[in-house]
Amino acid sequence: MLSTMNIVMWVGVVLGLLGQGSYSLYTPADNYLLVCGSSQNVTFNDQTYVPDSVKSSVSLKSQGNSFVATSNSTAPFPIYQSARIFTRKTSYKFVIEKEGRHWVRLYFYPVPGHNLTSASITVVTENFVLLHNFSFKTFNGTYLFKEYAINVTSDNLVLNFIPSNNSIAFVNAIEVVSVPDSLIPDQAVVLSPPGPFTGLSGFALETVYRLNMGGPLVTAQNDTLGRTWENDVKYLHVNSSATNVSVKPSNIKYGPTVTPEIAPYWVYSTAETMGDANVVDVNFNITWVLPVDPNFMYFVRVHFCDIVSKSMNSLVFDLYINTDMAFGSLDLSKQAGNLDVPFYKDFVSNTSAGSDTLSVSVDIRELISLDDVMEELGLGPNGGLIYCMEFKQELVVPRAWTGLQ
Repeated sequence: MLSTMNIVMWVGVVLGLLGQGSYSLYTPADNYLLVCGSSQNVTFNDQTYVPDSVKSSVSLKSQGNSFVATSNSTAPFPIYQSARIFTRKTSYKFVIEKEGRHWVRLYFYPVPGHNLTSASITVVTENFVLLHNFSFKTFNGTYLFKEYAINVTSDNLVLNFIPSNNSIAFVNAIEVVSVPDSLIPDQAVVLSPPGPFTGLSGFALETVYRLNMGGPLVTAQNDTLGRTWENDVKYLHVNSSATNVSVKPSNIKYGPTVTPEIAPYWVYSTAETMGDANVVDVNFNITWVLPVDPNFMYFVRVHFCDIVSKSMNSLVFDLYINTDMAFGSLDLSKQAGNLDVPFYKDFVSNTSAGSDTLSVSVDIRELISLDDVMEELGLGPNGGLIYCMEFKQELVVPRAWTGLQ
């Protein structure tokens, strides 16, 4: 049944910077790049996509007729200039050389002239529902890109495209690409109730957000694994709460557990500090608010790197996901072992009850209390507040990435 399929949405958050190093590029064992319905190769994001009818290790099986549509004038990108259209359930079967996580990337654009905006599309594997009754009639966009990380445990992967509601279905392009074994673990920290979460390998992850905090859009050709990273500014709860800083990528020292596959150099070449250290509010924070579907769990990866401190143990703050404290009194240099060394942590979170947003915040509210300062130092309200603000000015909080990822 569709309701029994497991999908965990993927949200990633990056705080800090990675730099250049002498690491070999990852070569995927499986690397299928298909342009559907096309009669010739298509170049997109510096990669070559081949027609879906010529790849010997991919078989196409349909319970009815399939036909193609092409357009050279209106497509937003070359990958969307053709489509394969299905009148009945149709399956793409991919031979898998190496079991494990794979990117499954799907491209949809209603090529004009075939009434594709009325198509109702469902996409399923043997174990997961990836897309259910999607239609451009109710979609606020010209094209749709979907990315999933699926754990393939056999020597083949079958993607089934099913027309829903007596309609048709279509797809413009498909990617099935191996993911490094170390990219997505089987365990994370669940936040509510707090404890370990085991068994991530049994879930499909759908990328919902992958944000480049404090930096520009990073396209697939500039990413080690073909990912796209969006700028985060529009998700800031208060734009003035954060200010960009940056360092040279060569400053960064990779540790043994972090490689360029975790995130590309471009993502971590910027960071942010608290935007206005003179705000008269000890609870001042940086918060990102992300619209989400409340019916899913979310895998949140948060990356850090202390690129602003001049000495160890001087950058300390709290991390919240929704109202749950994910990491209290986080000392970045202590966790990473040194300055300029990357560190990341994985969490699983449910959205707050009845909420259609997921928030990520960094602040110092638990690190200093006005009442405690007044009591311990014998200061009045004004003197205590000045002390708190001076303390806050010494704490610089870098900015975050979410990709999810």
